[in-house]
Amino acid sequence: IMMLSVLKNTKTPVKFWFLKNYLSPTFKDLPNNMIHQVPIKSLPQEWLWCETWCDDASKKRAKTIDLCNNPMTKEPKLEAAVRIVPEWQDYDQEIKQLQIRFQKEKETGTLYKEKTKEPSREGPQKREEL
Repeated sequence: IMMLSVLKNTKTPVKFWFLKNYLSPTFKDLPNNMIHQVPIKSLPQEWLWCETWCDDASKKRAKTIDLCNNPMTKEPKLEAAVRIVPEWQDYDQEIKQLQIRFQKEKETGTLYKEKTKEPSREGPQKREEL
């Protein structure tokens, strides 16, 4: 599943749960009688917006956009990403520039020469649960 997370609230951690051997993009497909055997928590629509079943107005509030295949259009995912997510091209260019920089540093042998600052390990880090 290819997903682009558009996290407007970056302080909130996002968790994704996947059931082993379960490939459906939504958990709504699970038979109702399984809800007593498999614990499933529903998230509001804003946490998983998909063009197939969500309207354009709700996309403005989306925290996660699912770039699922649309069987009706057969549109390639990357083309859909550029159309659905305006900032996709900016992200794509940023990644390409990072790849070029990485390759240059690898070729010149300067890849690991810079020392990076270690994150502070003072006390426990506060985490918010959904």
